[in-house]
Amino acid sequence: MEFKEVGWNGFLIRVPEEMHLTRQGGNAKEGTFLMESEGYLIEFNWTPTSKKPKPLLAIVETVVDRARKEAENKKEKLTIEERRETFVNNHDAVYLRLKSSVEERYYIWQCPESERLIALRFIIRPFDEKARNFVKQFLSTLKCHMEEKNIWSLMKIRFEAPKSFLLSEAKFAVGRAHIVLTESRLSAFEERSKNIYVDYFSMANVMFKDTYKDPEKWFEKNYLKDFKKILKKWRINFETSGEKNLSNHKVIIKQAKKMSGLYTRSTDLCSVACWYCPEMNRMYALAVNSRVTRPAFFKRRLNEEEHNKLFNSVLESFQCH
Repeated sequence: MEFKEVGWNGFLIRVPEEMHLTRQGGNAKEGTFLMESEGYLIEFNWTPTSKKPKPLLAIVETVVDRARKEAENKKEKLTIEERRETFVNNHDAVYLRLKSSVEERYYIWQCPESERLIALRFIIRPFDEKARNFVKQFLSTLKCHMEEKNIWSLMKIRFEAPKSFLLSEAKFAVGRAHIVLTESRLSAFEERSKNIYVDYFSMANVMFKDTYKDPEKWFEKNYLKDFKKILKKWRINFETSGEKNLSNHKVIIKQAKKMSGLYTRSTDLCSVACWYCPEMNRMYALAVNSRVTRPAFFKRRLNEEEHNKLFNSVLESFQCH
């Protein structure tokens, strides 16, 4: 069985190569994602831990009650086949095996490092020796929190970002993916935010047959209008600021600075990297936008060195195939 890495919202797992994301939502604090293949289903659900954490057994009872109600709605009977204590990623956990029309296996634990309550569900048919070995390997390599940067690894892309950046948007469609990570800081008279944008477009030689070999031309003709809409900045002018090499791909760097607003004024600094990956036949765009917003009578300063350091760090960590 061949395995691949999946990194999402602070989780890092290894799953069979044929498994695909079928549902996702939320952010690092609260959310869900589900992966499936023939005979296999893996689902993560997580919520924030409260200031006064509940006993783990009380949480387990909540999971059982929810599963029982789902079974009753299907006019099925749910039984608890097994319940025992275990460990997941060095955290105390509870293992549950529930049976209705199918057998479901749950691992439930609290992660103090990420301040999350996590429920991991497996449905595998048939649950034979191969399945047992898979679950054992899955749990032994699972990470529910990162020590430094979060790893984002999905759909044949991989990059690293500071843990302070939370998922604010993710869209996956045929031929396109769009991911946004956001860091926000608020004070009495100031708002500072940074966004990391990741986009890719498949079948580039068909979709952009006139521009895919020229990333700068592709940016101006095929991407700029949509990106201005994403930024909500229609009058922003990008200039080419240089070139880089990424996995032997020629990467064009564009940059723009924009001041806007009347009574509450904003200053934006945006850097964009564009390139074509022939191995995946995709066009990629990676962008970092830094913004500071203050009342008009206050000065607004952006730390350009900090912005460029973040942009280069994410770009250098990027694997596009």
